[in-house]
Amino acid sequence: MLISSLVASCGQMRPVPPQWSAQEYTPIEFEALQAGTTPPLAANQLVQCRAYFWQFLNYDPAPFCYYANQLRYPLSWGSLEWCAVYKTQQMQGYFDKVVMDGSQQREFDLKRLDPIILYGEVVPLGGKQVYLRVHHIAKDAID
Repeated sequence: MLISSLVASCGQMRPVPPQWSAQEYTPIEFEALQAGTTPPLAANQLVQCRAYFWQFLNYDPAPFCYYANQLRYPLSWGSLEWCAVYKTQQMQGYFDKVVMDGSQQREFDLKRLDPIILYGEVVPLGGKQVYLRVHHIAKDAID
């Protein structure tokens, strides 16, 4: 019972929709993404957020939930590519719970400190944590 409760409370695996439209995504501030499930973000909300790409991670940003999610999604959770972004080009405001699959990683071909607009879905990860499941990434013009 305890194990099934822990597994159920961790993450969700959300597929990328086959089509996306920028108009469906609510613009949010970077701080809202960092804050997680506190308002104004809601589970499964479609959002867009400006950021600066940092790098793909060689660690799991949510180790507590990793094994539970491996049990729930054995074929797909381990294939996710986690990355980190910053709020500013001066590397202020760090968020390391952005996830995409390997084909998206190759498609978007991101370089360090690329200004980007993330389009994705806010997905509960466990507790007050959320991750952003990327649907699309657009290059952003530097203001």
